Amino acid sequence: MFFLLSKLLMHLLFPVVWVLALLLFSFFSKKPLVKKRCLGAALILFLFFSNEWLATRAYMLWEEPAYPISDIRQPYDVGIIMGGFTDAAKEPRDRVYLNKAVDRMMHAVQLYRMGLVKKLLPSGGSSIPGFTRALEADMIRKAMLNCLVNPEDIIIENRARNTRENAQFSAEIIRNRFPGKPRILVFTSAFHCRRTRASFEKTGLDVDLFPVDFRYNDPGFNVEKALIPSDNAWSMWSILFHEIAGYIVYLCMGYA
Repeated sequence: MFFLLSKLLMHLLFPVVWVLALLLFSFFSKKPLVKKRCLGAALILFLFFSNEWLATRAYMLWEEPAYPISDIRQPYDVGIIMGGFTDAAKEPRDRVYLNKAVDRMMHAVQLYRMGLVKKLLPSGGSSIPGFTRALEADMIRKAMLNCLVNPEDIIIENRARNTRENAQFSAEIIRNRFPGKPRILVFTSAFHCRRTRASFEKTGLDVDLFPVDFRYNDPGFNVEKALIPSDNAWSMWSILFHEIAGYIVYLCMGYA
């Protein structure tokens, strides 16, 4: 139930839905003042949420800062790769389809090849309700094998459907495979670090985070991004609102 409700909530958090709702309310309202106010609110929201420079400022406040590779003094026993960057439904299934967050895997592979991570644990099942034909961790394994990762160094966790389960199921595997206090490094997007850290802390595991996939990439004032509406800004705001809402829900539900 929680999984399905979280998917519904995600769609209600899209700013474009808010603007559409205001426009529809204005269209069907019979009161001129209400029409005017709804149109004005829709215009303000449109200008705000299409401003990519403002979106990057919001990410600057929310994202976890980068973890310099030079700061890693001792190799980690295992690197957990949070899923969320493959497309299981796309066909033909003779390849692995990856999206922007693939940095979660590529940075993990880089540190593995540098000898700074000994084992890699991709975590992720199916994010599509009822769809089990292609599990994310299995697809990530295929992609990592193409990157010349030793198959013996890959540990699969392919049941998780969300961040909470990523942490829970990964913790079960690590406690069975790595006695004592292993050094654990978790790879995830910078905007996803807060919820990830809180979820792993809830399991009792002591982990470090390696943020990747940064959305804040413009330290100075960018005139083009500040003045010209951007379709990319809508996506950035939607992802950020979804993540903040998810973090708050996890805190309220006791998952973090």
